[in-house]
Amino acid sequence: MLHRRTAAAIKAAARLGMDSLRADVPQRLSDWAAQHFELAGESSHQKGAWEAWAFQVGMLDFMSDDQIEELAIMKSKRVGYTKMVTAFIAYNIAHRRRKQALWQPTDDDRDSYVKSEIEPVLDLVEAVRVMRKQGRGVEDTIKLKQFRGSVLHLLGGKAARAYRRITVAVAILDEWDGFDQQVEKSGDPGGLAKGRLEGAPYPKFVGGTTPRIKGLSHVERAADNADGMVRFHIDCPHCGADHPLLWGGKDKPHGFKWERGQPDTVRHVCPHCHGSITQADYLKGGQPMAGAWVCSKTGKRYGIDRVWRDQAGMPTRPPRTLGVHVWAAYSPQRSWPSIVLEFEQALATLERGDVGPMQLFRNETLGETWELNGERSDEHALQARAEDYPLCTVPAGGLVLTAGIDVQRDRWEIAVWAWGRGLESWVVEHHVIEGNPASESDWEQVTTYLQRRYTQAWHGGSLGISAISIDSSDQTQAVYNWVRLNQTRLPALRPVKGSSEEHKPVLGPSSSQEVNWRGQKWPNGVKLWIIGVDTAKDLLLGQLALEQPGPGYVHFSRELTREWFEQLTAEQRILAKHKGRDIYKWVKRRPRNEVLDCRNYALHAAFGLGLHSHTDRRWQQIEQAVQPPADLFSAPQPIALTQGVNGQIVRKPLETPAAPTRKHTPRNDEGWSFDRRD
Repeated sequence: MLHRRTAAAIKAAARLGMDSLRADVPQRLSDWAAQHFELAGESSHQKGAWEAWAFQVGMLDFMSDDQIEELAIMKSKRVGYTKMVTAFIAYNIAHRRRKQALWQPTDDDRDSYVKSEIEPVLDLVEAVRVMRKQGRGVEDTIKLKQFRGSVLHLLGGKAARAYRRITVAVAILDEWDGFDQQVEKSGDPGGLAKGRLEGAPYPKFVGGTTPRIKGLSHVERAADNADGMVRFHIDCPHCGADHPLLWGGKDKPHGFKWERGQPDTVRHVCPHCHGSITQADYLKGGQPMAGAWVCSKTGKRYGIDRVWRDQAGMPTRPPRTLGVHVWAAYSPQRSWPSIVLEFEQALATLERGDVGPMQLFRNETLGETWELNGERSDEHALQARAEDYPLCTVPAGGLVLTAGIDVQRDRWEIAVWAWGRGLESWVVEHHVIEGNPASESDWEQVTTYLQRRYTQAWHGGSLGISAISIDSSDQTQAVYNWVRLNQTRLPALRPVKGSSEEHKPVLGPSSSQEVNWRGQKWPNGVKLWIIGVDTAKDLLLGQLALEQPGPGYVHFSRELTREWFEQLTAEQRILAKHKGRDIYKWVKRRPRNEVLDCRNYALHAAFGLGLHSHTDRRWQQIEQAVQPPADLFSAPQPIALTQGVNGQIVRKPLETPAAPTRKHTPRNDEGWSFDRRD
């Protein structure tokens, strides 16, 4: 009898072990959830089998699509996101059998999520329950759940140690915008979580949240940088054209419209034909309207047939990184009149000076970031005060040129600034060179360009660039290698890395870095310099407020474009909470800010030359060499600067006798170069 029991136990154990090796027929998450996932009554308004809404089907499929490596989800409340994440975790346990980790902003948030969402699923969902390991030595704690073929780490995201010593195939950040901007100076939480995916054959990162503050939003940054950005489109019953549900606004003819003070009159107006539908039309038959997820960046769509298609309707690959936006109007659990009522109440309190309810409406109902009113310079006012001097020339007063370079994946952006007494400055040029920084040959055009000279408007001589600072945060090793090769060809060439740490100096410390390029290594190949970017922006904010030329004043040419001014003022300074205390942070108002970055790097180059600490005597020495008074030499040759064809600046000598040419060669320790003809 005992022998038979032993044999049966061995067979059962063997069968259980072999089951973990069995490959299930591949299923998308939406199909698997429809078949296996159930809702627990403790954490949901309903209990039992889960039926996904039309817009949720695509979101579930995005989570389980291995071709989409990174998913950034901006969402409001009441769209079922927490249930979708929990279903995804269950799917990875029971179907994919992949190691995974989920981080919440704090340990308390983690504890609440595990108790209300994870533990009920472990007992309720049969497909998950049979995968649980049992017996001695099996760890089943609030931080770690072990299953046959996989593990689930459940972590708080405050401490850097929570992102160490684990290797997973799936990394999930829930309530992503609730995390600190930097985790104990180790990095941003998204980057730390993605670091746990290294080596996975099918790495998957999912970060979702109700967005918070514009410029400080992890999810908005990720969505802006993603290859694709999708919203759910429905077909207009009047004209057949598809469009997303939009909040609109009083200055837009489409979106939500209603009679003021009567939320029950709300309808949604089509942006194409201006026909309207009510929520009853949208929920006809008790379910949200079907539709397609449409990418605003690529034109690709994921429709009812659940196939990614390009603009020609042909099957295609999805974007590798994908942003998703969904808000409360899509949810059957939120009535449209209640959305309007919330807005009207928030508007009334806003008019009394209380912004809290309106921020809550924007974050939790519209699923969008809230923009704080901070300190910034007005791009229109700056452009209005621009001066009538041509670009690519050095105006009178500009004595030393420095360059700041921002490196992007497909281009270099180079800003050249002229500096005078007291760091008075003039923008001389902003130039873009297209190319691939990963290609060593493409760097030659950058090297050649930085060796050019700029005409001095006062007397027709020329100045060369005296110092160059280049950002190394992107294409790091390519930048290091270029600096290594050109340290003797280009003056005062420094690779820099920005730091937004409070009170970090513009000219921060340097450290030796190894250059690892094309399989070769040069220990201590370059020096990397830290630049306090927030300190540089603080200085610029004060300089832009100056109204009269002189020390610190910033000059602009009328030839600069509106886009240039908008990029220079792309960020604003706001008061924000950090680790329980108020600090000032610089946050983006718009995605593009390369002009501002280049200005910071050019300022770093100027500080590297010591221009910020030059004495009057030192400035006099430079002036005597670069812009000496006219009576020290023969009369300078008058130069007329006119605009020729295609906007090119043409220098024309006036009718005066030619003057002799003198070349001045600076000492090696002077840190600036020039060539003057008088």
